[in-house]
Amino acid sequence: MKPTGGDGPSQNGGRQKARAQSHPGIFFASEKIGREFFPSVMEHPKRKGGRPAHYPSVTDRRLVEVLTAEGLSQREICPILAVSPKTLRLHYREELDRGSARLEAALAMHLYRLAGGKSVIALRAAIFILKARFGWSPYLPPPR
Repeated sequence: MKPTGGDGPSQNGGRQKARAQSHPGIFFASEKIGREFFPSVMEHPKRKGGRPAHYPSVTDRRLVEVLTAEGLSQREICPILAVSPKTLRLHYREELDRGSARLEAALAMHLYRLAGGKSVIALRAAIFILKARFGWSPYLPPPR
C-alpha cells in the first residue's frame, strides 16, 4: 500500500504540507532574505567557499628560498606570505628544498672551517663531522 501523504503524523510529507499551508510565506520570505544578504551564494549554489586561490609570484618564490636559507622554519614563513603550511609546501617545494640545501652547505662549510683550527672546539667539530657525515662511532668495533 502506497502512502497518500497527508493525514497521519507519521508521514513526513503531510507535516510539511500542513506547515506550508498554515504559514504560506515562511519559505519564500527566508529565500528572499537570503538573496538580499547573500546574492553570490544564491546565484552560485555549487560554488565552493574558502580562501581564494594562491598564485605565487617570482618575488614570493625568491623570498621563500632566502628565508629558508637563513634558517626560518616553514611555520615561521607562513604568516609572512599569509598562506597555510600545506599551501606553502604545495606551491614552493623547490624553493624550500633549495633553501634548505643552501643552509646545510653553509653550516657544513662553517663546521669544516672550525674543524681546521687548533682548539678544543676544532676537535669537537671534527668528531661531530666524523659521526654525522661518515658514520663514525667510538662504540663500534674497528673494521677488520
